[in-house]
Amino acid sequence: MFASFGRALASLFDPALLGLAARAVILTVVLFCLLILGSEYLLQYLPTLGAPWVNRLLALLLPVIAVLGFLLLGAPVAALFASLYLDRVANAIEARSYPADGQARHPSLSTSIGAGVRLAGLVILADVLLLPVDALAPGPGEALTIIANGLLLGREYFELAALRHVSRQAADALRRRNKGRIFAFGLVISAMSFVPLADFVAPLFGAALMVHLFKRLEREKAA
Repeated sequence: MFASFGRALASLFDPALLGLAARAVILTVVLFCLLILGSEYLLQYLPTLGAPWVNRLLALLLPVIAVLGFLLLGAPVAALFASLYLDRVANAIEARSYPADGQARHPSLSTSIGAGVRLAGLVILADVLLLPVDALAPGPGEALTIIANGLLLGREYFELAALRHVSRQAADALRRRNKGRIFAFGLVISAMSFVPLADFVAPLFGAALMVHLFKRLEREKAA
């Protein structure tokens, strides 16, 4: 486990992977900037809401709301953009660390987008469902959220790595035999997603981590 963790961590300093992480963050910033500009433009055509000061107040509050939205939703949105590049991350890891292994299958763009939307949707749904617990008991609630996300992230990222090389049936069988380790790796990715700034690179780190884990499990099975 620690070997895979160390190799995945070292991958984050690869210029190519840093470039992909930066691209996801830039796309997120651009999206929020476009939302601000679009909202400011639409406010010009908004009818007076009771009194002119209400409209002026909305115009002043809009950038603040956008910044708060970026702080709260920036990482999930960046993760969604990053999902478009996860196959490239896996390619880079395998080309550098496992050049002698067989060539992987590459998912279509629609498959990559679908996987990203599903992953982001599952995580957001789990977080929303656990919000009452988090509000009533912040410490245990946050721990429960990390555990729930760990289950989801471990499964999804492992499938990302495994389905590039084996069938879904084989991937499911391998996951069931090693669910403890996959869950532990998912917890690492989930905990990293709760750390400011680190949450922006968590998807790329998760992809790298699961590629190394899958390769290790495949070698163990063949031994």
